[in-house]
Amino acid sequence: NKKRMGILLIIIIILCLSVFTLTRNNDSNLEGRQYIKNLEAESITSVKKKVLKIRSKERKQAIEDGKLDVYSQFEDYVFFGDSRVTGFSYYSFLDSSRVLAYKGNTVKNVDDYLEQVKNLQPTNVILSYGVNDMGLSLESSDGGYGGLFESQVKKILDIVPDAHIYICSIMPCTPEVLAETPRWDKADAYNKDLKKICKKNHWTYVDCEPLVDGGNADVYQSDGIHFIPDFYKTWAEKITDAMMDDEE
Repeated sequence: NKKRMGILLIIIIILCLSVFTLTRNNDSNLEGRQYIKNLEAESITSVKKKVLKIRSKERKQAIEDGKLDVYSQFEDYVFFGDSRVTGFSYYSFLDSSRVLAYKGNTVKNVDDYLEQVKNLQPTNVILSYGVNDMGLSLESSDGGYGGLFESQVKKILDIVPDAHIYICSIMPCTPEVLAETPRWDKADAYNKDLKKICKKNHWTYVDCEPLVDGGNADVYQSDGIHFIPDFYKTWAEKITDAMMDDEE
């Protein structure tokens, strides 16, 4: 009897261990399948980011090597601005129908081009104002310069709510010009406002100020305000870099 009881006890223990192991394995399998599922989802996102990063790097390198035209990277866009921006169309770098700029324009002139925005329905909106804005002391507007600029951009977004917004920082004039026209020496203050509204609204701030190296005369025309034709490629590369970075 004792022998039988011992054998029965052993059988019971074996059965208990089997059930425990089976349950544990099922739990592990469930956890494993869930882990793999999560890993797959994570991998898709990770791979996509890596592919976009590689693509962006290759495009940037191709532009630098002269194998790819930087202006061809401007896709489905409009470019708002003043006489500086008109250089993009004047020198035939960009499509004149998409360069919504004119000499003397300020950010207030966004209103003049809203009909074109309706017709073009761009996915990328670039804005670059500054010299005339400073000359007219638009910082005295309600809400300051940042508030004015923000309200103008939102008029565009009322038409194309899903558009990507790129705001170029104001590039100062040469030191000689600033000495003659002190009212234009507000770029730093205006740019701080532009940075704030970009951060607040998740718009892209394109820091163009380093491109002119503190008013380096080599990139300016003789007036110390407008840019030589060769500079537009440098400026365009800065903007397309920002666009490519948004893709990553």
